[in-house]
Amino acid sequence: MHTYMNIKKLASISGDFWDVTDRAGLFGLIVSGLGDGRHRTLDGHEFVNMSSYSYLGLDTDSRLVRAAADAVLAEGSLNTSTSRMRIRFPALEDAEAALSELFDVEAVTTASCAVAAWASLPLVASGLFTEDVPPVMVFDKNAHFCLNALKAAAADEAEIVTVAHNDVAALEELCKRHPKVAYVADGVYSTGGQAPVRELLRLQEKYGLFLYFDEAHGISTLGRNGRGLVLEELGGAITDRTIIIASLNKGFGASGGAIFLGPRGSQHRKNLALRNGPLMWSQRINTAGLGAVQASAALHRTEEFARLQKRLQTNIDLFDDLVQTEQSRDGLPIRFVEIGSEDATVQLAQNLLERGFYASPIFFPIIGRGRAGLRLMLRANMTRTEIETFAALLKELRDDLAPAGDGTR
Repeated sequence: MHTYMNIKKLASISGDFWDVTDRAGLFGLIVSGLGDGRHRTLDGHEFVNMSSYSYLGLDTDSRLVRAAADAVLAEGSLNTSTSRMRIRFPALEDAEAALSELFDVEAVTTASCAVAAWASLPLVASGLFTEDVPPVMVFDKNAHFCLNALKAAAADEAEIVTVAHNDVAALEELCKRHPKVAYVADGVYSTGGQAPVRELLRLQEKYGLFLYFDEAHGISTLGRNGRGLVLEELGGAITDRTIIIASLNKGFGASGGAIFLGPRGSQHRKNLALRNGPLMWSQRINTAGLGAVQASAALHRTEEFARLQKRLQTNIDLFDDLVQTEQSRDGLPIRFVEIGSEDATVQLAQNLLERGFYASPIFFPIIGRGRAGLRLMLRANMTRTEIETFAALLKELRDDLAPAGDGTR
């Protein structure tokens, strides 16, 4: 009991922090979209969203919006209202074909990245992807909640081990002692930083390590045609000893999630299709989302898309010139500004919102206890003025917190 999760304890520790955040008016904001990551509340307050994960601004791109509407009109329905394994619209086939061709993978779409994990990670633990031998499942300590939440299900099939963040040495020791090992990690972590993909590929080549990556925050932001961190490091096509799950709702700008397999036409897709529940009976991406997926995939192949990626990098570099974080100069769009005190973090976020910028306060269990701070996402459609104004305001308000003696830094 409570070997892998302790929801009651998590709720009791973090509940007060969530309540304070709610009272500060930082939860459940009802807004209208003004475009380019700007919003207006019902009482007329306008602000810039510094925590939007639409890294390239594609969520409001008129071509994606139009493609979504056209797909619904063409099919005449938002859903088939039947399992995708039994009946599906051509839009589903077309979207998966577009993703498979774009990223040179065998792509299977899901309702979300979390469903992608739910549909595939227990199958990895069962041994269906490792010659019917259950591997030792090694989770990075900082792996996303949607991965860690599946430890209990995976533990019914295989031994579970958790190692320190990016601890390649500990992972290699496990590879030496066990014939089958699978490593579960994020490609780009939601609180900043990345996996040591090249070192992990070395272990894969040497020991046959199976790699399982959550690339929710990596796809589209990096690499040729938005291949993301992991696929870019792989260089060629994905191997049959690697699975990537991805969000199509963040940098990709559409909806849903996906499982990337390789090589195309392998047994892996059959395993997913016929041997797991979530893919068979969970909701699929609706027709509008599938239309947006196809439009985004087409845009990813253009020079315009490459310019968006370049603009994003320019904005990341500008922010790093103005605000020092542990992630500075890593080329990724996520920044974490550590404050320390949970109360001070919420107060800082509230003050920023009053001055026209929304920044997400995060604390345990998203981050370690006593390490609360602001999670920021840089976007291609931010202006230089917005970034400079936010950086100056952050410094001013953060300095104002320092004399309080509440653990800020």
